[in-house]
Amino acid sequence: MERARRDAERFCREMLPRVSRTFALNIGVLPEPLCAVVRQAYLFCRIADTVEDSPHLPAADRPVLLAAYRSLFPLAPTWEERAAAWAAPFAALTALSGAGADVALCARAPEVFRAFAAMPPDYRAPVEACVREMTAGMETFAARRAASADGTLHIESVADLEAYCHYVAGTVGQMLCALFAIARPGLNGERYQRMQALAGRFGLAMQLTNIVQDVAEDARRGDFYVPRAVAARHRLRPDDILDPARRDAAAAVVRELGRHAAGALDAALEFTLLIPRREARLRLFCLWPLFLAVRTLGQALHDERMLIPGQRPRIGRNEVRRCLGRTVLAVGSNDALRRLYARECRELAPALG
Repeated sequence: MERARRDAERFCREMLPRVSRTFALNIGVLPEPLCAVVRQAYLFCRIADTVEDSPHLPAADRPVLLAAYRSLFPLAPTWEERAAAWAAPFAALTALSGAGADVALCARAPEVFRAFAAMPPDYRAPVEACVREMTAGMETFAARRAASADGTLHIESVADLEAYCHYVAGTVGQMLCALFAIARPGLNGERYQRMQALAGRFGLAMQLTNIVQDVAEDARRGDFYVPRAVAARHRLRPDDILDPARRDAAAAVVRELGRHAAGALDAALEFTLLIPRREARLRLFCLWPLFLAVRTLGQALHDERMLIPGQRPRIGRNEVRRCLGRTVLAVGSNDALRRLYARECRELAPALG
């Protein structure tokens, strides 16, 4: 039993960088046992995300799979058999061309459950609540995709977009806030309440940045996260966002989403600064994706390749190292972090128009 647990934990450590090198970097800065439970939580969320948008799954199957996955939380005495039964269909998909690490993770989901089952119940509870709310929301959007004539997803309004972002990312922000309070009991009272109020905005910032960065690839697959209402303000249909003849209008639409993301990034900074200065590891865990998101947003909006599938601009490794190094030097000072963030935002501002 102990060996199986250790093997499961090793699987989680090895799988995380295969599905996300960025999150593997910042999760590793957390102290134990927070590091382990956040790693497992991320893998659970990645499994849900794979089911929600994997091209290897028929659209009609996704709501059913999400509902079945949600039923595995919270853990019940029969979790081993039920998790194995849920994951079994993914084994055949791993042989498909382009299936990748995400599908392999779904096929070996029982390993993540095994590692998670060894966690103290108080750490498990926020993760279980997060996955249940996340998958319930994803199921709603997956059902919309399945009901559409062409099996694609269209977002209708900014409110619709924010609802989607809440389910796939805002729930994660709220879960992390709860886990921080468990790991650091001194993080409570008014400070915790203020953090909880901002946690969802942190998730919104990360997801909107991803949507801006991936707008062309998503559209190529037939998923349009640009709200119809926003596109209409620029006399554009979401389906035309890849049309080279409409590139100026498409860029204006994406800039509008970028401004929305930038506002949420401001809230993410305020969330991070509420973490006590002595908790440097928790701060860095939040600061690294925050500052990289500002850089990512600026680079994407500055580069017209953002609207060409397969040409998404990326931040270079040296630039990533410099960005992370600056936050390490400033982590203990709110004033220094505000100045550093303001400098990053000044470089982003011209791209927002």
